[in-house]
Amino acid sequence: MKKSISVLALLAIIATGAFAQGISLAAGGGALFDISVGSGYSAATKGYSGTFSLQNISFGGFGFFDATYAELDVSFAYGMLTLANVENNGKKETYDASAIQLGFSLLGKYPIGMGGFTVFPLLGADYNMMLSLKDNKGNPQKDPGDWSQLGLLAGAGLDYPLSGALFLRAEALFHLRLASKFVTDTVNSTKKPGINVDTNLGVGPRIKIGIGYKL
Repeated sequence: MKKSISVLALLAIIATGAFAQGISLAAGGGALFDISVGSGYSAATKGYSGTFSLQNISFGGFGFFDATYAELDVSFAYGMLTLANVENNGKKETYDASAIQLGFSLLGKYPIGMGGFTVFPLLGADYNMMLSLKDNKGNPQKDPGDWSQLGLLAGAGLDYPLSGALFLRAEALFHLRLASKFVTDTVNSTKKPGINVDTNLGVGPRIKIGIGYKL
């Protein structure tokens, strides 16, 4: 958690400089769709190997504040989770769960005018905070915050003018999600002589579509 806060604080300092130089400001909101797969760990010892992975399909809404070279957004999303244990003998066990999530993203951007619209590459970080976690029977799980994840984002966006100060914003991003506290704690407690355990990254796309207003 401290590492996540430190990274976001550093990005906030960078964004503050961008805001100070920004000529135009905008704000708005819209809908997002996000998929993360593979986040978990792999374990191996003599004669055995296995993996634990988490798939998280999320959809929800977001609001954003934009300066010329930086974008800050806050999202609220519902996640459909599938947890899977797979062993080298082919045995597989899956568990379904659901989550309510609060996300924070800070992205650097470089707008490029294309005549009637603007495109911009994006690079930054996000923090996905688990507010609640329930199993497939609706039972709340303890310590949902242990499943929160810091991630890195990269992609591109487009602003298309609509009417007056209104514009359409669309973004397509690829993210890498780092291991959650639950995963790192599990790995640290499992590591023993003769047992190799490593965390795995979560990967997937994030699509955002919304309406903005130039301030």
